[in-house]
Amino acid sequence: MSALASHISRSSGAVQTAGAKAHVRMWLIVLAALLCLGCTLASRMPGLGDQTAYAGYESTEVVHYTVRPGDTLWSIASRFTDAPAAQVVERLKAVNGLDDSRIVAGQHLIIPV
Repeated sequence: MSALASHISRSSGAVQTAGAKAHVRMWLIVLAALLCLGCTLASRMPGLGDQTAYAGYESTEVVHYTVRPGDTLWSIASRFTDAPAAQVVERLKAVNGLDDSRIVAGQHLIIPV
């Protein structure tokens, strides 16, 4: 084999190796991005990872509720459960990802019952 042919042969092998490495690197980046996206979406899901129940009160059922004008978390808590309203309000805030007790008509809430 001539020196030129040998050089071309070695060069094309290097290109294939670099191409394969780039391909693997691309897939690793895609997988990492999907993992980050999944973690981000999961962290924004109401109640995910928060499995604590009210003191002395366990629930596996939920009600999907649309807030009506005049509703407050306290009135909703009193309407749907027999547990102490203050505990239920805190649980509603946690399950629905609320920073405070403000809710608006038309807002959808998940209510453990």
